[in-house]
Amino acid sequence: MEGAVSLSIPYFYLIHILVVSVRVGAALLFAPIWGHRGFPQYLRILLVFSISAVIAAVTPFNEQAYLNPVVVLPAEFLIGTLLSMGIRIAFAGLEFGAHLISYNIGFSMVQTIDPGTQNRSTVMSGFVSTVGYLVVLATDQHHSILRTLAGSYAAFPAGTMVQSSQWFNSLMLAAGQIFVIGWKIALPVFLATMLIEVAVGFIARMQPQINSLVVTAPLKLYVGFLILGASLVFFPRAINDVFNLMVLRK
Repeated sequence: MEGAVSLSIPYFYLIHILVVSVRVGAALLFAPIWGHRGFPQYLRILLVFSISAVIAAVTPFNEQAYLNPVVVLPAEFLIGTLLSMGIRIAFAGLEFGAHLISYNIGFSMVQTIDPGTQNRSTVMSGFVSTVGYLVVLATDQHHSILRTLAGSYAAFPAGTMVQSSQWFNSLMLAAGQIFVIGWKIALPVFLATMLIEVAVGFIARMQPQINSLVVTAPLKLYVGFLILGASLVFFPRAINDVFNLMVLRK
């Protein structure tokens, strides 16, 4: 009858949203900001399904690709995880650098529970991670993740099977950037504290009555914080290129 409203449920469209949400959820929930434990669980779920519904509306639906969900869903999860791997590598490098800084200024014994990972972490690691969050927001990298997700369906449509040759070698090479980033941000503090130890060592040889331990510890702490504060301006340069790193190749 003309003018009748159809009440049929679009099952295939709901399945399409579900498949898209697997890739979107894997990319966002493994990203540092949206995946943070302090972000309420229901808001994360709402965010994932809202973005998935928008992407699903503009993404072509391939009914044949969804005939085997046991294969499609893990593949979508893998693609989503690899899309956010660049930003994860950048933050892993920041944490590695923070541990190096903590060791050199004498803060390695001061540990807290990181709410993001539920693991022990140094105070300096929490501070550097917070700086990383600010860099992400200031440089609009949280928008870049969403643009990458939307554009990934042009290169890898829903239901695409990826081979290990498309991402494994790139991932291994990208993982090496963790140590590069860590040393980039820790090197100024490392050099400054090393020079302090050498200078105090020479002074202690000339004046044995001076307690080098009492002199070195507060001096390394003061100079270390001073150098760290001055080098914060170089943090975005150290990690910006890794933010845009793409591990998955077409």
